[in-house]
Amino acid sequence: MKRTTMLKNVSPTALFVRAQTFRAGKPGSQKGASALEYIVLAAAIIGIIAVLATNTDVQDKLTSAFTGLFDDATNAGSSGT
Repeated sequence: MKRTTMLKNVSPTALFVRAQTFRAGKPGSQKGASALEYIVLAAAIIGIIAVLATNTDVQDKLTSAFTGLFDDATNAGSSGT
């Protein structure tokens, strides 16, 4: 039986399901992040947090930036415009 003949009597939903299951079962396809990728991501985040926690110059700049940001927001809200 020809392939085109088999597809004539199939609903679009069934075709979609067949396409998705064929794609998911294909060897070599990557479906998500591996444990190693999560470990590298966690190490990078921990490294950034460690630098931010130990560097006082960065802490002072972040504190002044957020203080200025919230002061500007407060002043804008209280001015009534």
